[in-house]
Amino acid sequence: MSANAFDLVVIGSGPGGYVGAIRAAQLGLKVALIEKFQHLGGTCLNVGCIPTKALLESAKTWDKLQHIEELGFQAGSPKYSWDKIMGRKDKIVDDQRKGLRFLMKKNKIEVFEGHGRIAGKGKVTVALKDGKSTTLETRNIMIATGSRVRQLPFAKTNGKGIMNSDDVLFINEVPKSMAIIGGGVVGIEFASLFARFGTEVTVVEAAPQVLPYEDEETVKELVRCVKKQGVQFETGAKITAIEDMGKDGVKLTTAESTRIFAKVLVSIGREPVTDDIGLNTVGITTDRGFIKVDFATYKTPCDGIYAIGDVIPTPMLAHTASAEAFHCAEVIAGKKPHKVNYEANPSAIYTYPEIASIGMTEKALKEKGIEYKSGKFPFSPMAKAKIEDATDGFIKILYEPKYREILGVHIVHARATEMIAEFSLGKVLETTVDEIAHTIHPHPTLSETIMEAAHAALGAAVHM
Repeated sequence: MSANAFDLVVIGSGPGGYVGAIRAAQLGLKVALIEKFQHLGGTCLNVGCIPTKALLESAKTWDKLQHIEELGFQAGSPKYSWDKIMGRKDKIVDDQRKGLRFLMKKNKIEVFEGHGRIAGKGKVTVALKDGKSTTLETRNIMIATGSRVRQLPFAKTNGKGIMNSDDVLFINEVPKSMAIIGGGVVGIEFASLFARFGTEVTVVEAAPQVLPYEDEETVKELVRCVKKQGVQFETGAKITAIEDMGKDGVKLTTAESTRIFAKVLVSIGREPVTDDIGLNTVGITTDRGFIKVDFATYKTPCDGIYAIGDVIPTPMLAHTASAEAFHCAEVIAGKKPHKVNYEANPSAIYTYPEIASIGMTEKALKEKGIEYKSGKFPFSPMAKAKIEDATDGFIKILYEPKYREILGVHIVHARATEMIAEFSLGKVLETTVDEIAHTIHPHPTLSETIMEAAHAALGAAVHM
């Protein structure tokens, strides 16, 4: 095999691409990884999951400091340095970048920095950053080019007054006021973040409910909690214009009113990056930008070419992309892995409190005519929740009444994203509500609430 010949070329180094590359290398394949941006890690590491969660952790800490006397401490008037908070975020991201580079070397993955394009069956060209180009020969190609932020056609972001979720991660100060256009996951997380630092936040959402794909009762509880942080919500709102007036702020016009905000954050979702990667050279077409694949293998209609992550019509989540890439790499290496279980794929929203879920919502079950029962238990009676000053929220389990297999789980709580994993495993193992109820959970813990919710489902709640 020549120096530029590989068993697998991965285009894109996000949590799908780099996981697929590493797993393929572990299985003995010669792997190349192509990344067109400055750093490995994709959106998640550089302008998504990791920096956002670092800032959210600082916001949570700042919120707790506001009530430090209630915990028995005297610390005067606490202050924060936005520069240091941003510096901490940058350091965490940089450490992870270094870790990825190490993993590439450890697994003998050759990294090409440039724009990768499919040039035909078994060929990928790379327009390198130094202006040169090279062609890689490969038996297999994995497309993992991820997604980018969507734009409003009448008000494109400019990184100044009108920002997107990439821009706002580099904002140099906490704004006095902010309108967030879009009440999806990203918009709600930034609303919770900036409100806790004192920004007057208004979330403007076109749909009747923010987080429209989450359980209605769970969202209602989250909105109640986030409103206490000062966030205002406007649902069913139609935006007609956004105008950046420079130092005078940003004018936001809806069908109902015109207002001025210091900043406007446009967060209306993401779109797959499948343009300009050479799909036409091998006859691959897209639907709304998404690539069609066989979900048992992630093969595209073109032999030897696979696609995973945000470029295929599955949940645009980092952990989903990683699972798909791991599976895909094993298929390419000749293994026969289990299919990815999307019913056990958790959703995680890092507001305060958090929302986490798996499976179906009550609305979806009703629409499909599926018979179900539910069990719900609040965190407020739990000793550990009181100790951690985190009594808001509940766990709701939806289950099939005959065999009592779990159909869906919805958690709203400060630690929801950590607790959902037990249900994900349970879903994979096809566990029942009875089995969860009979599983001993340590005391005192927040996870006890999982057991209590299962007891509630069986009509045997002890602490309520």
